[in-house]
Amino acid sequence: MIRAVVATAVVVIWVGVADAGSGRKVAVESEPAGASVYLNDKESGPACPGTPCTIEAPPGEITVIIELANHQSKFEALVVPKRGRVPKIAVKMVPAVGTIVVDGPAGATVTVDDVDKGKAPVRVDTTEESHHVVVTLNGKTIYDDFVEVTTGAETEVTPKQVALGGGGDGGGGGDGGGGGDGGGVTKSTTPKKKRDRFILASAAVDIGFRQFNYTGVDSGSTQKLRTEKEGGQVLAGPLIELWPGELAGVDPLRGLSLLARLQFGVNSQDVTGNGIMNPTNTFWQSMEFSVRYRRTIAKMFTAEGGIGYVRDQFQFEGMSNDVALLPDVDYKSVRLGLRASVILDFIEPYLGLENRVVTSGGKLAERFPKADASGFRFTMGVNARRGALLGRIEASLTSYTWDITAEPIGDMRATGASDSIQQIQLAVGYEY
Repeated sequence: MIRAVVATAVVVIWVGVADAGSGRKVAVESEPAGASVYLNDKESGPACPGTPCTIEAPPGEITVIIELANHQSKFEALVVPKRGRVPKIAVKMVPAVGTIVVDGPAGATVTVDDVDKGKAPVRVDTTEESHHVVVTLNGKTIYDDFVEVTTGAETEVTPKQVALGGGGDGGGGGDGGGGGDGGGVTKSTTPKKKRDRFILASAAVDIGFRQFNYTGVDSGSTQKLRTEKEGGQVLAGPLIELWPGELAGVDPLRGLSLLARLQFGVNSQDVTGNGIMNPTNTFWQSMEFSVRYRRTIAKMFTAEGGIGYVRDQFQFEGMSNDVALLPDVDYKSVRLGLRASVILDFIEPYLGLENRVVTSGGKLAERFPKADASGFRFTMGVNARRGALLGRIEASLTSYTWDITAEPIGDMRATGASDSIQQIQLAVGYEY
């Protein structure tokens, strides 16, 4: 009896161990071979670098994603049994091509990406991306533009009309033999998938408002420790973001980006009153260099973290004795930021929060025996995307807090200060 119980226990334990294994082997094949295979999502990287291969999957329902360059992605649902035979996955990859259609004018030469595709009317099957299409007739270019091609759809290119025989209506391009209309593209009605991005170049304009206040000001220090308000300050400049993981095709790094921003003051403003004796004006400038990483969750939500260097200059130009009366700051900070967004078709509202670890505060910090600053920034905005074009509107609040230790005797005695900057940003860019 005891032997039977022991044997039964051994069997139960063995079965439990077998069930607790890491997974079952699933064979994956594709035609053509060489496809990357992912398990459930792409964020964790490929489960195998190229078919045919075998992946390890947990028992239960799984989704196998199979991708091959210039082919449509395959999504295969599979139920992996705990025991018994595991079905093999075998797929035939479909080329990811769309069609550029040029119906006329008859006899016109058509080139796509500088390759001759024959005479119109012509149909050109090509990969899903932006392609350079040129149509010429009798030595004259009648169409020259980039068109977006979508997998499984037709994109019609309509060159401008050309009058024949020098008479009649030129189709809007002038009388008698005019150039006709400018031509165009009939866009595909098939929804486009999100294109890979390598670099984003934007022009950004910020309109800013600043208020600086000292706290704990001694009654004899109000002349030199004044409140400062500035409104309508404009910053403008380029913003460049590069995705090296996308460029290199490294899946775990596809969410990694490098960002550089440099903005210059456009409209310096005069500063007067409260002891200012000579011409004095504002000087604003801002720059940022950051590393960011973004993850997409359930194809709808995103989460992003980043670290970088930020320099915010809210300074003044004038005689040194006048500038000494103003809150002249040059914040050099390490930024630690988080951002979340929701993808809603072509718009993406987002919220962001970052901590500013201030390493230097500029001239203001030099006026006191000890003056330390810290800051934070809150942003909310909306990105809008149409093809390769990206627009953004953003509202932000940047706040710096000062902890000041002043001289025991003197005319610049305060215990702290607050520096609040509100900005509205408008940006437009092109993503390649």
